[in-house]
Amino acid sequence: MGIQNRVTNLRKGLEEKGLEAAVIFSVENRRYFSDFPGSSGALIITQSDAVLLTDFRYIDEAHTRAAEHYEVIQHAGGALTESVGEKLKQMNVAKVGVEDSLSIAMLDVLEKEAPQCSFSMIESMMMKIRMIKDESEIESIRQGISLCDKAFEHILTFIKPGMTEKEIGLELEYVMKKNGAEGIKENHVIASGERSSLPHGQATDRVVKNGEFVKMDIGAKVNGYYTDFTRTVVLGEPSEKQLEIYGIVSHALEVSLQNVGPGKVCSELDNIGRSIIKNEGYGENFGHSLGHSLGLNIHEKPAMRSTDDTVLQPGMVITVEPGIYISGWGGVRIEDLVVIREEGIENLTKATKELQILNN
Repeated sequence: MGIQNRVTNLRKGLEEKGLEAAVIFSVENRRYFSDFPGSSGALIITQSDAVLLTDFRYIDEAHTRAAEHYEVIQHAGGALTESVGEKLKQMNVAKVGVEDSLSIAMLDVLEKEAPQCSFSMIESMMMKIRMIKDESEIESIRQGISLCDKAFEHILTFIKPGMTEKEIGLELEYVMKKNGAEGIKENHVIASGERSSLPHGQATDRVVKNGEFVKMDIGAKVNGYYTDFTRTVVLGEPSEKQLEIYGIVSHALEVSLQNVGPGKVCSELDNIGRSIIKNEGYGENFGHSLGHSLGLNIHEKPAMRSTDDTVLQPGMVITVEPGIYISGWGGVRIEDLVVIREEGIENLTKATKELQILNN
């Protein structure tokens, strides 16, 4: 799509809402609309102007990455919000869109510095633009999920009884970063034994043992874009119940993947995956959505949940991640990451979905 096309789409949205300008502070939205990833900065976009304000620490990077599309202005250190308000006053705009995440304190400063302005929330409009990924975004996500595949392949030879969940998690992080990840998603899940029933159970000092599930939900970050990947393995020979639960989740994933595609409604897809688990008697043990979109944030819209009637379109990227979680016993989640294409889906996740029985 390119930065200019993204800005053009934003300008169209502003025009439709009767707004003269957008002010963007968040790192993710700034990166999306300008390619500037610095931790401090702001964009002001009108129908005719595009301005990037940042301080001395990032001014060279701002010129390098954003000068093609933006007027780059260095503001005084510690005075970003004041500088934005002053610039709005100079630009003589009155109706301004801001992100929902803008703090009350920052809004107070803007109102003080630019008293002629009225402010409206436009987060949903920006997220609607971001829902459709261009090929450069998809390529970053593809590279990230490839790192997850590689880390999973490695960890199958690494996990042994007697290790802690933290050791497993650190090894996964090391492999992904060693192979090019700029970061990892913040809520890595490494949960073993009875703790695998925790959908977001982060790694602890718990020692993994033979006969247990180890659930690993990881994500590598590339060019600012998140990925999401879950596999559940078992140490030693699995019990009949472990095979049963894994088989149900695996079946729910495969049927869901067969149904996901352009034109499908998110809430209906959630019901398809959920019904399989419910019909096997474990409906109460699947408490989260079937999947969610991601990008510069780990959770973006749309989501495959009962309350989201978004129709999937080509260019959307979404996870498919059914699970069963039984308190005091354990749990299973298996997750793939797919791109919606004109003809169906492209599954970016290549790692095996067969239950891996580790006898290391």
